Amino acid sequence: MFKFIKSRTFFIHLGIYTLTLALMCWLVISWLGSYTSHGKTIKVPSFSGVKLADLNKFVSDKNVRYLVIDSIYDTKSPKGTVIKQEPELGSEVKEGRIIYLYVTSVLPPSIQMPKLIDRSLRQAIAMIVTYGFKLGTVKFVPDQCANCVLDQMVKGKKIEPGTGIAKGTVINLVVGQGLSDEEVGVPCLSGLSSSEAAGKLAEASLSVGLVSYDEPKDSASSKVYRQSPSCGKQTVIKMGRSVDLFLTADKNKIPQKADSSSVTQKTKDENFDN
Repeated sequence: MFKFIKSRTFFIHLGIYTLTLALMCWLVISWLGSYTSHGKTIKVPSFSGVKLADLNKFVSDKNVRYLVIDSIYDTKSPKGTVIKQEPELGSEVKEGRIIYLYVTSVLPPSIQMPKLIDRSLRQAIAMIVTYGFKLGTVKFVPDQCANCVLDQMVKGKKIEPGTGIAKGTVINLVVGQGLSDEEVGVPCLSGLSSSEAAGKLAEASLSVGLVSYDEPKDSASSKVYRQSPSCGKQTVIKMGRSVDLFLTADKNKIPQKADSSSVTQKTKDENFDN
């Protein structure tokens, strides 16, 4: 045994084995480096705003792959478009890396309609906002329970509690006006959007009357610059009556502070009666 280890044949075989092993290791390492693109990276492109239908075409020359992992309801972004990605834009990744995408949902999520009936108007408004709905019109009708919600409506039809409806749905309310001649103060609405003004009037047990926009009409950016009746500490009208709104997109027309100097006495003008 010892003679064989010291023989020339042994050393020749040992050399051949060592060279073969080294060559195999070099080949494996080279193949792995080529297969994994070791040391080669690319920058992640921006997927923001890309539509779902265009994703395959978008990545065709980017050397990356994608996977949509979640959808998010967002009214401010177009439906079915990418709004978030991981890794983020500009990150360095290997070729063929999967980019995880978040897109806006095509349909809004369905939410169970809460029970607003028999609640106070203030409570109902708070619940509408909390559940992700929008407050529409508030109609006051004679009823002994003042400021109590009598009916909840969607597009002119009563909506039962527990019914699944889309987030962002406009909820209209029918509210008790009371049987007395109770009067309430008129809030100042200058600088508010039409929806904000409607909410503030509802909180004061009043409703929206005529809504007029200056030309050019731009309901998205228009704000209240005048109201009728005007506001003031001593300006009161009967509960449930309406207030007319005049809106403009011209910021120069919107007063910085509500002008109530002209209102110096209690207003009981029956012209505001329905």
